[in-house]
Amino acid sequence: MILLYHKIHPDSPTSWWVSVDEFWRQMDELRRFEVVPLDAYDPLNARHVAITFDGVYDCVFRFALPILERFGYPFELFVVGESIGKTNEFDQAVEPPASFATESMLKSLVQRGGRLQWHSRTHPRLDLVDIAEVDLELIVPAALRSLDPCGFRWFAYPHGCHSVQVVEQVRTRFDGAVSCEETGPVDRFFMPRTIITNDISFSSSSVSLIIACHNYGRFAAEAIESALRQTVAPNEVLFIDDASEDGSIDVAQRYLPRIKLVKNEKNLGIVANFNKAVSLTHSDYVCILGADNRLRADFVERCKLALDNSPRAAIAYTDVLLFGPRAELAATTSASPENFHALDGVQGMFIEEFPSFDETTRNLIRTRNFIHGSSMFRRAAFDQVGGYRNAAHPEDHDLFLRIIETGWKAIRVPHPVLEYRQHSSQQANAQVGLGMELAYAHRLLREREATIARLEGQLAKRDHVLGGRSFVPRPLAALAYGFRRTILGDVGIGWQDLPLTVLRTLQWLATGPTRIKLRWLVSRYRQSGVRGSLKRAVEKFHFSSKAGPRGD
Repeated sequence: MILLYHKIHPDSPTSWWVSVDEFWRQMDELRRFEVVPLDAYDPLNARHVAITFDGVYDCVFRFALPILERFGYPFELFVVGESIGKTNEFDQAVEPPASFATESMLKSLVQRGGRLQWHSRTHPRLDLVDIAEVDLELIVPAALRSLDPCGFRWFAYPHGCHSVQVVEQVRTRFDGAVSCEETGPVDRFFMPRTIITNDISFSSSSVSLIIACHNYGRFAAEAIESALRQTVAPNEVLFIDDASEDGSIDVAQRYLPRIKLVKNEKNLGIVANFNKAVSLTHSDYVCILGADNRLRADFVERCKLALDNSPRAAIAYTDVLLFGPRAELAATTSASPENFHALDGVQGMFIEEFPSFDETTRNLIRTRNFIHGSSMFRRAAFDQVGGYRNAAHPEDHDLFLRIIETGWKAIRVPHPVLEYRQHSSQQANAQVGLGMELAYAHRLLREREATIARLEGQLAKRDHVLGGRSFVPRPLAALAYGFRRTILGDVGIGWQDLPLTVLRTLQWLATGPTRIKLRWLVSRYRQSGVRGSLKRAVEKFHFSSKAGPRGD
């Protein structure tokens, strides 16, 4: 596929002008293909795309070039020799005024990825002029060739018209030629091009972006603005309000008709509200954004591309930028603080990086959700598992887990394109986070209690075997319980180090003013309400400041 553009501009007064927004969208969609220069173009390769501009107008330099550089695409510039640096006086009866690129602009275009090609000297219909005149139209001046010594290998027929004699003349001077006509057999001198307009799309997939709101009117404008200012616009934006009692609806109404607006008369709750919202949209991909959060401008672009390029992936999840008054607290008290790092040069913002999806993390997600609720997912997978439901897991974790367990994959977009506001301990994600932290703490406590019980059993067994002849084992069982509740908890000693820690403590008691140290130890145990084990140890054993502890 060879694409033909004329003018790129913020405005689009006629069909020959493609707007900057649509040009960006089209360039983004071309990432599903392989964009190549004309010299490498294979018309039999369905993935090959070449980008060409006819004219060439200065708006290509001003507006198209930065976007082409952003995507790293090669492009062809078919210039009309006598129009360089002039205006379009020849067609201003039907077209707005426009200027052609100057030689300095053309030179810069070549230096930044373009290749100059020839579109004739004056742009006549070559099939209607004398064959001698055709030859003059095909000659490229030496001054222009100096702008691009590697260029001018291809020719574009003016107005797309040619004759047998014209084609034969072109064959003698160029390596190939492009037209605007569909041809039969593949011929390097009849390469057809597709004229590109604003409505042309190279991707069949579509995106629905849902903004879910309940009493977040003070943040809603930011969320809506972030949805509307995407580099690749979603096909629809739905704002659904779950019976808010603040001014959320008033804020959303300002954006009509650019968004769709739905208000629930009564509060449905997260699960029912989300299911309703998805049912009211129609695109291939869906993303639900909380009205207190916002998206970076390239969120849709990156997530859509990830799903387009990964047909077995049902979920595209991203890294997250935490901001707001509770961002630092959320980052530093997380169960995985190693996943966070402060945003360079910006106070109070933290980036959370999630693990990539593979067979290991496929199992990890059963116990730890690293796919956030605003991830983009395929509607087909959502429908397959029956949507959101009330379950033991949070609704998004439950949904994504069921999708993955049906055989779908997830794909990580390693950029913090979701901006997650941390503003209240009562927000839904904070409540879920607190619950998960509490569950994790309970599990950790049970594991440590089991470890202590095992160690106490081992110590008791050793004490029985030694029959009281060793001064070290007998105090260990008596002191273990106290260490578990006080000293170890105070200084953060790991439970696996318990035997070594007790031995070192006994050595510490055996040197220096042992009685003073023992009184301190007894005081600590009494303060924490744990005295029994130590009291029995004290009553049963003598301690000498010189000889250390010994049995009766």
